[in-house]
Amino acid sequence: MSRHRARRITPVDRARRQLAVGLLGVGALAATFLTVAVDPAAPPAPDRAPVGTTSDVAQDSRD
Repeated sequence: MSRHRARRITPVDRARRQLAVGLLGVGALAATFLTVAVDPAAPPAPDRAPVGTTSDVAQDSRD
């Protein structure tokens, strides 16, 4: 079996990875903030039940 040497990580590679992780974290925080802070552009449709009134019980079909 041949042996493989570990790839040498250069400072540029490390900086790129840290930048990518940082941008991913900032994007996740921004998305979370926008989800919480921004109101929807339109009101809910009149034929839909308001949010938060879900039921755990299925409706019976009276066929």
